[in-house]
Amino acid sequence: MQPSMRLEILTNAPPNSWPAFSEDESRLLGSAPTYEQAVKLAADQGIEDPVLVKTPEEWLTPDF
Repeated sequence: MQPSMRLEILTNAPPNSWPAFSEDESRLLGSAPTYEQAVKLAADQGIEDPVLVKTPEEWLTPDF
């Protein structure tokens, strides 16, 4: 997965959620409101070691 695609996925994910990616980060498995639910979501798809990312409450944009 291209970094720009990953960034788009993360910025479009619900605030305070846990997007889950496959071990090699090639695909998005889904997103869940809690860490435990994201781990289960990945496990239900046969992924034992997902890459989990916590999205912030609000994305900040830098002032340049």
